[in-house]
Formats: sequence, C-alpha cells, structure tokens
Amino acid sequence: MLDIKIGVVSTDHETSKIIQELADKMHLDILLKEGILEEGVVHARQLEREGVDIIISRGITGKKIKKKISLPTVIIEITAFDILKALNSAKSLGSKIAFLGNRKDIGPEFDSITKILGIEVECYPYNNTQEMDEQVTKILNSHVDVIVSTGLCIFEIAKKSGMNAILVKSGYEAIYNSLKRAIELIHDIRRTQEFSQKFRSVLESTNDGIFILDKDKRISFVNPAAEKLLNINAHKILGHKADEVNHNSFLTPILNNKKQEIIKKIGEKQFWLNTVPIRIKNKEQGLVIMFQSADRIQVLEQRFRRELLKKRLVAKHTFNDIVGKSELLKNTIERAKKFATTDATVLITGESGTGKELFAHSIHNESNRSKGPFVAVNCAALPENLLESELFGYEEGAFTGAKKGGKIGLFELAHGGTIFLDEIAEVSLQVQARLLRALQECEIMRLGSDRVIPVDVRIIAATNKDLSAAVQQGKFRNDLYYRLEVLDLEIPPLRKRKDDIEVLANYFKDILSHQISKNVPDLTPTAIEQLKKYDWPGNVRELRNVIEKYVLLIEDNQNCDDLIIKLINEKILKSFNIKADDSEHITIKIGKWEDMEQQILEYLKSKGTSIKDLTKILGTSRTTIWRKLKNSGKKSLAK
Repeated sequence: MLDIKIGVVSTDHETSKIIQELADKMHLDILLKEGILEEGVVHARQLEREGVDIIISRGITGKKIKKKISLPTVIIEITAFDILKALNSAKSLGSKIAFLGNRKDIGPEFDSITKILGIEVECYPYNNTQEMDEQVTKILNSHVDVIVSTGLCIFEIAKKSGMNAILVKSGYEAIYNSLKRAIELIHDIRRTQEFSQKFRSVLESTNDGIFILDKDKRISFVNPAAEKLLNINAHKILGHKADEVNHNSFLTPILNNKKQEIIKKIGEKQFWLNTVPIRIKNKEQGLVIMFQSADRIQVLEQRFRRELLKKRLVAKHTFNDIVGKSELLKNTIERAKKFATTDATVLITGESGTGKELFAHSIHNESNRSKGPFVAVNCAALPENLLESELFGYEEGAFTGAKKGGKIGLFELAHGGTIFLDEIAEVSLQVQARLLRALQECEIMRLGSDRVIPVDVRIIAATNKDLSAAVQQGKFRNDLYYRLEVLDLEIPPLRKRKDDIEVLANYFKDILSHQISKNVPDLTPTAIEQLKKYDWPGNVRELRNVIEKYVLLIEDNQNCDDLIIKLINEKILKSFNIKADDSEHITIKIGKWEDMEQQILEYLKSKGTSIKDLTKILGTSRTTIWRKLKNSGKKSLAK
C-alpha cells in the first residue's frame, strides 16, 4: 500500500461504490464520506483533521471544497462517454432535452455526441453557483421533457419539481483518472516539500544572515543567523513590509541602493551586505539580502590564509641553518634577528651566492609573522607584464589570455605574512610605482579592477646591485629606495669571512655524500688551506659547487689535496676562457685574486697572445691590461 491517505467526498452512492472498488484494486488507503455542497465541505474539513493528504470530489461540491480548505483537491472530471450515456438515457424520456453543466463540458465533443444520437439539446452552461441557480430557474420555467445535469443537487431539484431528470454519473475511467492524478500530485508536492526543506535547512545552517523579501517587499524568511547578528525576533517581523520593521535603518540602504554590495555600520559593528534579486521569467519577484559581520569575515580570511600555508607558501630556513663561525657572520645574524622583531621593510644586499634568500627565510621565521605565509618572488625571472599581474593579480577579462574568474596576486597570498622580492633592482619603473603604493598605503588593486584590496604584508627585498647608484642613473625610484632601506642588512662575501670556509666545506661534504650514499674522505688541512687561499667570487654557492664535484669525483686512494687544487684551477681557467689540451696543463698557485690574475697573464704571454687578443679574452680595455702588466713589472708582450 502506498504511503498516501486519500480523502473522498462522494456525491452519490453509485460513485462511492466505484471509488471503493478501484481503491481496493489499486491498494489505496482512502477515507470515504458522502455529501453535497456545504455538507460536503463539512466532511472535507473532518477528513483534513483526520490527516488525509488530499481530497477528491466532483462538480460544484468539489469546487466549494477546493476554495474552503487548505489541502490540495482533485475534481473528478466528466468524460464524453459519461455525457453520451446520460443523453442516450434522456432520449427515451422525450425529445425536448435540456443539458445543465459546466461550460467546459459543452465543447466540440458535445456536438458530435448529439449528432451521433440524432437529438437536439438546449444547453444551459454555468461557471459558478450563481450562474447555476439562474440557469436552473430558466429550465424550470421552460417546457422541456427531461433535464440532463452533471450535478446531483440539480437532479434532485428537478425530481422535486415533477420533471424527468437524468444525472451524468462519473464512470470508471473518470474516477480512475482522478485517483491517479491525486497520487501524482501528492508525489509532486512531497518532492517540492523535500527540496524546500533542504533549501531551508541550508539557509538556516549558514553563518550568513539572510532576509528574503517578496515582490511587495514583505519579509517572507529570516534565518537564525540574521536573528543573532541583528538581535531581532523573526516571528515579530515575518509578513510585514520591510519599511514597517526598519527601526534601525538596516534595510534602507539595501532597498534604495543600486549597488549589489555595500558596507554598512549597524550599531557598533560593520557589516558586509549583498543583494540578489529573485527573477522569474525576467520579472523581479523578490529580493534576497545576505549579510555578514566584519569579524566573521576576518575569521574566514584567517582560515583561508592557513589553507594557503598547506600549498607550501612557507619559509623553509631558520637562523640555525646558516653555517659559519666567523665573527662577521655572527654579527650579521644578530643584526638580522633584531630586524625580525619588527614589521619594518628590510633591504638585504650582498654579492650573488652569499645567502640573501636564506636570511630572508630566517627573518620571517623569527618574526611574529612566522605562522603566516611566506611568498618568494624572483623579480628577474619574470617579464614586466607578467610580473605585474603575478604580484597584484587581475580580474577576468583584464587582458587577452586572462584566466576565467581572474587570479589572486602574490601580495594577497602573502596577507598576514611576508613577501620576499629577490632581485628588486630588475623591476621596471612602472612596477616600482605600484610597489611604492603597496608600501605606503598597505593596499593593492588588481589589474582591470577599480576595487582597492587592503593587505597586511611585510616586505623583504634583496639585490646584488648598488641601488643608490641605480637611483643616480634614474633606473630606480628614489622614493621607493628609501621606503625599502628602512632596515639594511649587508651579507658579507665569503672572502671576508675565510674562517667559515672550513665549516661550510665539511658541511657540504657531509650532506652531499649522504645524498648519494658514498663514503667520502674528510678534507685534509692542506685542502682546507687551498680552499681558504681562493677568493670565491661566487661565494657560498661557488664553494658548494666545488665540494659537490669533489664528492662525485674523489676515488679511493686518490690524493684529496691534488683534486681540490685541480678543481679550483679549472674554475680559474674557465673564468679566463682558457682551455688546456691533453698535452698541456697550466698550474696556478692559489692566492689572492690579483696574484692569480698575474699568473694567467704570464701564461698567456708565454703563449704569444697579443694585447688585442687579451682584451677579448679578459673582456677589458687595453689600458687596464697595460696597467696590470706594469704593476707586475712586465714591459712587453708579443705584438
């Protein structure tokens, strides 16, 4: 049996019998009562109290029930076959036949029926009870042999007046169709109710406050979040017009403002408000108002930032990762740690390979922003137009090829944390202007947007170039330079902290040999001494490269000192673009760069290299070469 309870108000015993038989065959749970007109309405109300899902009735009685109770009501329709049977019965009672029925029952099929039966019928159509009463009066005052009616009440009135009357009865087909429609209607209603309940549950569970207004601006829905945020009672305002309950002027800017999103202060709190019109067939039928407190938005933003950390926007190094024992390095670390205690901008300078990025990571991890994101950007690795869109983001359609939906910029990703701008000297003047605004106003604007986005970001910049010289040359903005150089940190080159070479060399040897699972002999004091004699123009990065080659190339029983000297010599020769063939070698005594340079010049002199060729090899001027030769006491070279 289906989980549906159907209430039936039948107008006659014969119809009741058919309904019960069909209900049994269809395994339907029905409650059946008989009555017409107002009596039928009373029965319908009783069925409603007894918990039926739907009411079935016929004729005028069914229409009255439909108007006076809240349950859905199905009217048993009259079929053409039902009318044909009634007219055929009336034919035997006289030739003057009057038909009293609903206007929709008197259509093209009705004319076909009369032609088939070979009779003439005078029709008295009606749409409501008033018209029905008027038509009954006309029929009673006319001279007809028989009345055919779709309503039981008319049939009884005719009988009482001594007239022949035939009742159009609903047959199996009409009753079966009405039962099927009732079942389908209940299923549709339940699906709609289920969807509505799900929708309502979503609206009630969200943390956003929600008002729904109908087309007359009456409040039809208020969710619990709206009650809590505004400290209101939904039951007191539901059904009222918005302007009637707008005591705190909350809804006025929404109803009068054309913008979809606004910021509104209510009491002591700031709220973000958004309106979405409800449109049905391109006509506005209502309004959805959504709002949230600024406090909640901040909480969501913090959660969003934490999710960004999962994307590895984190600083990987700390001050403990900086290897060295020299006093110069220790002083630099101490200075950097002091800088970490503030949010001021830091400008890190130093030669390539000294570890500027390592210090930037460490400053972030030592600061109170350590739990926020760390975004590193190599400004020299991106072309100008791409760098600008990456730093500040863009809106959809901002330029050809822009990603659908736009893109969040690196400054926004770094909100609450640190952005590290490496190779800052390579940034164009146009991007410098936008960086200056971000520093001064603590806000950015995406490309193609007119909306300002506040950001809380600490900037650490780094360069291996002289920014003050770039300012003098007009290549770097003076105002941006002084904004960046609030705290300046110079990383000393490796040649100025030779005490760190031994520690670094052994550190690199240990980690690199572990990576390839190779047993590598320790560096000897002689090898360390050779490493210390070299000036390391590539700094720590160059030292690591040499040690990595040492780890890969050293063989069992091979002389460590010889390999280290060979590797350094190779670097020196490569810097002078000199290639020694297999039958010829050049050996250079490691020492100060100037001394090694003189040894190279001596070698080239012995090979008969001209001054002109030297200028090409060394990439310097003839004057510089003559000066170097003069300082070394050499007066001539092969012409």
